[in-house]
Amino acid sequence: MGRAFRVILLFVVAILCGVALSRLRPIPQAESYHAFADARTMWKIPNALNVVSNIGFFLVGWTGLAFLFRGPSRDPDGPFRPGPHSAFESLRERPAYVILFVGVLLTAFGSGFYHWRPSSPRLFWDRLPMAIAFTALFATVIAERISIYWSRMLLLPFLAIGIASVVMWRVSEDRGAGDLRPYIFVQAFPVIALPLIMMMFPSRYTRGWVLLLVVLFYAGAKALEHWDRVVFEATGNQVSGHTLKHLVAAIAIWLIVYMLKKRTIAEEKPSFIE
Repeated sequence: MGRAFRVILLFVVAILCGVALSRLRPIPQAESYHAFADARTMWKIPNALNVVSNIGFFLVGWTGLAFLFRGPSRDPDGPFRPGPHSAFESLRERPAYVILFVGVLLTAFGSGFYHWRPSSPRLFWDRLPMAIAFTALFATVIAERISIYWSRMLLLPFLAIGIASVVMWRVSEDRGAGDLRPYIFVQAFPVIALPLIMMMFPSRYTRGWVLLLVVLFYAGAKALEHWDRVVFEATGNQVSGHTLKHLVAAIAIWLIVYMLKKRTIAEEKPSFIE
C-alpha cells in the first residue's frame, strides 16, 4: 500500500467521521453535565478535588516546556542531558510540541476556573486550551510519521479548526441552539486517526509505541469522566471519576514527555524530511 494511498485513506476516514456527525441532530450542552458527583468544599475551595487535581496539567505542561527549551550540557565531562537536541532530528518539529504543552499548561487554569463554579460560559475556557492541545498533538504525529513539511503547513490550520470548534459551540449556545458536533469531531477524530497512523506509517524514532499508551490513557480518562458518580460511590465518596480523569489525562501527557526524553532516531528510519 503506497504512501499516497495511505494519506488518502486518512482523508477518507476524516470525511466519513465528519459526515457521520453531520447526519446527527445538533447536540446541545446538557446542563446536567455541570452536576459533578463530588461537589465538596475543602480548604475554602468549592468543588475542591476537581479544581485542585488540575495541578497535574500544570506540572506536565511546565515540564514539557522546560524540556523543549533545555540546551545540551556545557560541561563536556558532565552527564548526558537529553533535550530538543536529542529528541528531534529537525528542530522544525519543536513548535508543534511547544503549542501542545502550552495548551496543556493553560488547561490547568481553564479547567480550574470552570470547576470552581461550573457553567457553560466557563466551560468555554476549559475546552479552548484542550482543543489547542489536541490539534497540536495531531500535528506532532504527522511530523514524525508522515511529513515534517506538511505538519508545519497544517499546524496553524489545525489550530484554527480546534479554536473554531469551541467558538462555534459557544456561539450556538448563546443563540439557544447549542451544537457540540464540531468540538466532538476535534476531540474524537485524533483518537481514531492516531492508531491508524501508527499502523500505516512507521516512526523515525524509537519508543513510538508510547503514543498508543497515550491514546489508551486518554480513553481511560474519558471513561472515568463518563462514570463520574459510579466511581465516586465505589470509592465510598472519597474521589470521583472526574477527579481521576484529570490525573489520568495528565499521566497521558507525561508519557509524551517521557517519550521525548528517552527516544532516539530509529536505525532504519523512513525518509520524509521534506
